Amino acid sequence: MGEALFYAVLLGAVLGFVYDLFRLPRFVLNDRFFFDFLFWIVSSISVFCYYMIFNAGEIRLFNLIMIFVGFMLYIFTLGYATKQLEIRLSKKIKKQLKNVVKSFKKVLQSMSDVYYNIAVRIKRLFHKKSKGDGYEQTKDAEE
Repeated sequence: MGEALFYAVLLGAVLGFVYDLFRLPRFVLNDRFFFDFLFWIVSSISVFCYYMIFNAGEIRLFNLIMIFVGFMLYIFTLGYATKQLEIRLSKKIKKQLKNVVKSFKKVLQSMSDVYYNIAVRIKRLFHKKSKGDGYEQTKDAEE
């Protein structure tokens, strides 16, 4: 019984760490739903596996409470310290992503400019050779 409770607290702490791992991309991408949903999927599978290993699938409230205690221990100790670090890191990552997006937009704009210039020149080239462009009208007017 003691071993199962120890692993319950350990599982809670590991789930706290997993929550921390999902917190950084959540800060950077501002997408809470996806990463929270992903965390709940991972945590529910982990808790299910824990119950299958230690309790033969039997759900006991005390084990669930110990998982929660392990989670809270992590969140209020290491999680609190890493949250400030993740906030600062996410700001730097957002800034770098803005620069990358800006550079990517410049590349796309230059490709668009090249395409536009080529298309306009080809259009002018074929337009001059086609009939009814004014060249023949001036020639007819002179006769």
